[in-house]
Amino acid sequence: MAKFQHKNDHHTTPRCYLKNFSDDGTFIYRKLKQKKDFGKENLDLEKPLSLKSATVNDNFYTVKKSNEPMVVETIFYDFEVENHYEKLYKKLICEDSEIIITIEERTRLLMFLLSLHCRTPKQFDLFFKNIPKELEHEMDIIKEEYKAGHIGKTLIEFTKKHEYKIFKVAKLSDSSEFLTSDNPFLIVDETGHLKNMDFREQFNEENKFIIPIDNKRCIIMTNANDKNGIPISGKVFYNKIERMNVDCNFAQFINFLTIESAEKQIFGSEKYLKTFFSFVKI
Repeated sequence: MAKFQHKNDHHTTPRCYLKNFSDDGTFIYRKLKQKKDFGKENLDLEKPLSLKSATVNDNFYTVKKSNEPMVVETIFYDFEVENHYEKLYKKLICEDSEIIITIEERTRLLMFLLSLHCRTPKQFDLFFKNIPKELEHEMDIIKEEYKAGHIGKTLIEFTKKHEYKIFKVAKLSDSSEFLTSDNPFLIVDETGHLKNMDFREQFNEENKFIIPIDNKRCIIMTNANDKNGIPISGKVFYNKIERMNVDCNFAQFINFLTIESAEKQIFGSEKYLKTFFSFVKI
C-alpha cells in the first residue's frame, strides 16, 4: 500500500523556484507564448496566476504501476530536491564574496538546477521524439517508464557530465529584470545560441548553462581552468561562488533566450513583464 498521499496537481516547474519571481510570494504574472493558450486570449497580463496552479500538469509524474505512485513527485522532487532549495538560494544571493558551498550542497544545487531542465513536459517530448521508429509501438510503455527514468537515467547522466562546472551569480546593477518560463534552464553554446531543442546537447560538456533564479539574478554554469590555464574538469571541485554585475544589455539577451526556450508561459514581476511586452511582441 502506498505511504504517501496521492496528489493530482504536479508542478513541472517548482513553486519554490517560481516564487522568487513573484511580487508577493503567492501570485505571479505571466505572458502566454501563444495568445490562445488556455482559452484566455489577451487576458494573460491582466491578472496574476496563483503559484499553486502555475505550471500544474495533472498526474504528470504519477507512476501508475508502482507500489508508491508518488515516488517521483513526492519522495524525489518534494523531499530530496525542492526541500533543500530555500537554504541553497539564500547562499546564492548572499553578498559575501568569500562564501563557499559544501560538497553536499554543491551536489544538491546541481541536482536542483539540472532537474529544472529534465523535468519539464517540453524536455519529455524531446526525449520521446528521439525514440527509434521500430520502438514506437511501445510508446505508451516508454512514456510511463520515463517518469522515473528521467531521474535514474537522464538526470543522473546529466549531473555526472557537468559536476565540475563552476557557479557564477550574475546580478543586475540597474532597473532591468530577468524573466523566467515553464522551461527555464538555458543551454547555450560558445556562440551564444540556444541549444535546448536538441535533446543530446544537455550532455555536451562544452555548453554553458544559464538559469535565472530571481528578478535580479541568474546563475551561469561554465567550465573553468586553474591558475595555469589547465581545465579543472575531472580533477577538482571549485566550491566558491563567483559573483559579477551585469546590466540591461545582458538581461535583454537572457530574456530573449528565455522567450525562445519557453513552451507556453513566461513569468516575471507585474511591472517589468507588462513594460517588456509593451515593446516586444510574440
